[in-house]
Formats: sequence, C-alpha cells, structure tokens
Amino acid sequence: MAPRGIKTAALALIAAMVITLFCACTADDPAWDAATPDETPAATAASANPNEERMYDRLELMRHEELVDEQSVMICPAVADDEYGYLSTLIAIRVRSRIRSYDYAVSTAFRIKCNSNGVLSMLIGFYDMETDELIDKLPITYDLALGREIQIQDCFEEGDGAWRSVLSARVQSAAEGQNMTLLSDILPIEDGRPFYLTGAGITVMYRPYEITTGLDPWPELSISLPDLKRWLKDGGAADRLLNTEDTETEVPWDEYGADTEEMNGDLSA
Repeated sequence: MAPRGIKTAALALIAAMVITLFCACTADDPAWDAATPDETPAATAASANPNEERMYDRLELMRHEELVDEQSVMICPAVADDEYGYLSTLIAIRVRSRIRSYDYAVSTAFRIKCNSNGVLSMLIGFYDMETDELIDKLPITYDLALGREIQIQDCFEEGDGAWRSVLSARVQSAAEGQNMTLLSDILPIEDGRPFYLTGAGITVMYRPYEITTGLDPWPELSISLPDLKRWLKDGGAADRLLNTEDTETEVPWDEYGADTEEMNGDLSA
C-alpha cells in the first residue's frame, strides 16, 4: 500500500489536471460566454425604442360579411396577412358585440381611416335595417407594434397630462372654425374618448348633443399631428405616423372591395 503522503500528492496532481482541462474546454465553448443575469449580450440587446427601427408595410385587407343572430348583417374589414391575421378576430368580436347590444336588426359598414406604418384605424357605422338610419359609430385603432387595440391616451406620453387640455383646446378651436354651436366649453380629454388616426392627424369624436346641437349630430374634429408633436408618445402609433413620409390621409373605399352603395349612407362627419 502506498504511503498516505504519496496518495495525497497523486490526488492533487489529478485534480489539477482535471481543472486545467476543464478550463481549456470552456474557453472554446460559446455557451460559457453567456451574460450574467445583470447583463444583456450585445447581439440580442433590445433597443431603447424598437418601434423607431421598424417600418411596417400596409396591411392587406379584405371585406368580411357575416349574419349575426340570424337578423343583423355585419360588414367589417379582415386582415389577410398571416402575421397579423389575429386582428380579423379582434375586429369581428368588437363589432359583433356592439351589434348584439341592440334589440333590433342592424347592419354595419366600414371606412378605413389609416393603414400605414403599423397603424390600422377604422370607423364602423351601425344602421337600423328597417329605417336605414345611422344609429352609432365605433372607431377602432390597432397598433401592430403593441399587438392590440389602443385608446386615445396611448398616443401621448405617460405622466404628462398636459396633452388633455391642449387637445381639448385644439378641438374647441376646430369646432369654432367650423361655426359649430357649442353647448359649453369642451372639457379636457378623458381616457377612452372615441378617436381615430389618419396619416395627417388625430380625430376626436363626440355623440349627438354631447357638445353641440342636433345640427351637427356626430361631431368629428381633427387636429394635425404636427400641432401635437410635443406631447406624442415617443415611438407610439401617432408619433410613427408623424414621421412617416407620403402617408395617405384616408384609404379609398373601393380599395378593399366596398362601394358607397353598400354603405347605406356616408360615415363622414
């Protein structure tokens, strides 16, 4: 049997060889170059504002028609692009739900307001099928960068509520410029105020008799994006449109297979 000192020395030599071999192998193994939890590898680091780096192509849209509850006719846009096909489901759910809020048959029509740089904004009109009367308007805006529908407050910087008063002042000026008879001063814009985006501006919507007389039953007041530049959310939907060249202010009806005869009226304010 070998003396205890010789055995200990042999074990130490073997351990040293194993450690040396292990270090040599890991030096060539890229897996060991992974960052610690407090670090992000340079190759995969997310930019401070990824929305600024990506330019989105216009979505390919088509006309979707559906009979709802065997009495109402839903006509709305659908998205043909595979990557964003989920928007078709979201749009149909929103419109179908509004249709079912009525206890009589209604039909819908749509107008695409914006389809540019990751922004899809539309206006859905609801009509009494018996009288053809326009009974409601539903604006819907999706931000592809977020993958969801956005509200008016999502267009502006968080933590700075100055935009609410600024926008309401611009809206009041626009109303007065149209010689609209206002029932009172327009209050600061609240969360969830109906709106839609175009390539040129943001349009704020009101219901009949909410701010003016019946002479203007569905007020839609548009403010140009450059006038709001200071308060727009950096990289947000409105900001991207502001920085997009050659953006159409409104997409033509017939681009997606709809025509004015099928609309049962004009959705324009």
